[in-house]
Amino acid sequence: MELAKHLIGPRAVWLALSLMLCPASGLAQEGAALLRAMEARVDAGRENAVHLLAPQTFRAAVERFDDAVRRWEDGREDARFRELLSEAEQRLEDAEGIAAAGRSQFGEPLAARSEARSAEAGTRARQAWESAERELLEAGRRFERDDLDEAGVRAARAADLYRRAARAGWRDRFLGAAIQARAAAMTAGASELAPATFAEGEALLASGGADIEMNRLEDGPGQAGEAALVAFTRAHRIATLSDSVRRREVLLERLVDEHEDDLARLAEAAGVTPQRNDTGETTSRLAAEIERIRADNARLEEDLGNERARTSDLESRLASAEGRLIEFEQRFTGARDELLAIREREARLREVQGLFTASEGEVLLTGDRIVLRLHGLTFESSEAEISESLHPLLAKVQRVITTFPGAAVRIEGHTDAQGGARGNQALSQRRAIAVREHILSRVPIPSSRVEAVGLGEDRPIASNETEEGRARNRRIEVVVTPPGG
Repeated sequence: MELAKHLIGPRAVWLALSLMLCPASGLAQEGAALLRAMEARVDAGRENAVHLLAPQTFRAAVERFDDAVRRWEDGREDARFRELLSEAEQRLEDAEGIAAAGRSQFGEPLAARSEARSAEAGTRARQAWESAERELLEAGRRFERDDLDEAGVRAARAADLYRRAARAGWRDRFLGAAIQARAAAMTAGASELAPATFAEGEALLASGGADIEMNRLEDGPGQAGEAALVAFTRAHRIATLSDSVRRREVLLERLVDEHEDDLARLAEAAGVTPQRNDTGETTSRLAAEIERIRADNARLEEDLGNERARTSDLESRLASAEGRLIEFEQRFTGARDELLAIREREARLREVQGLFTASEGEVLLTGDRIVLRLHGLTFESSEAEISESLHPLLAKVQRVITTFPGAAVRIEGHTDAQGGARGNQALSQRRAIAVREHILSRVPIPSSRVEAVGLGEDRPIASNETEEGRARNRRIEVVVTPPGG
């Protein structure tokens, strides 16, 4: 056949083997790579039906490719070898262009061809498939010659032939085994010897065929084909037994005995006492036992469903409980860590409180802040210089600061109400700055974390009407805020 000339054949197989075994020289490898690339394009053209939509141009491309292959086989990778490959490539590009232009006109037969390929018509309905291929090939020839009217007529014929091939392929796929079983049953005389069973198979076969004709391919044809196969096989078996009985090759008595034996075995397996003289009674008992088993199975399935539902509910409750447990563990861990932090802070506070005598000052805890209220840190009237006698007290302040690494420190200066408010504020600021500079010169702490603030007479802690109260108001307070406080 002309169509089969350019399909994969002995030359393609030989070329594939030759390319794998090609010489190792650079020139040979280059030639082999060119042939592989062109072979891949030719195969893609066939896959995309270019050989059908532009057959003459595609054939010219393949002929030049074949000539190039022959020269490569002879070891002549010369200029002509490359010219042939170049010409083959050009012809192939032309064929692809013609095919691209023709796809809109040939959309119907191409869609039908795709369906026929899905139905494996090429192998299951080979004759119908090849007829359709020839018709589309002729339509492609007419299209290449610009004979568009005749090309359209041929394309319509090809579409119809592809649809027939597709239906034949589906029939073979879904109904082929049943059709063969029907022929065997027919030969055995099943249409007369087992008419009801044979008619059942015929009806199923007709139903499957109708589904295929209406393109209903989901489940119907396959199920109908399987059921028809069972029916025709049974009809064949019945017909064969009937013929054997007719020719006295098998006695009817033996068939009855075998039937009763089979029924007895079933009864015993089901726990039913067989009645040899009354097979109808045995059958009834078997049917009742089967119904009972089915009822038990249905009840068990219901119980299983309920059990699964309970299991699912328990799993959900367990997951919820595990979630709550994780939450409680997290809360416990947080509470424990907080308690440990509180205990550590209390221990440090007790340590700090033990550093200062009543005359030096008192230690207060305000939230997360530690306030050192230093009554013993005194200055000369209207002065802000730190005397050497205050160094021991300030050394205790330095120790507190180093006890809380990373803490922020705020040094507040306070005065009594004697004198003007502006002067008192300025004086308290100078004294706070003096304490800040003293601490920074002795404690390795960034200056950005130590603040000095003068609050003057704004925050008294005692009455300014008595000397004792005024003495308490004249003070330095060091506020230490640990990290996170």
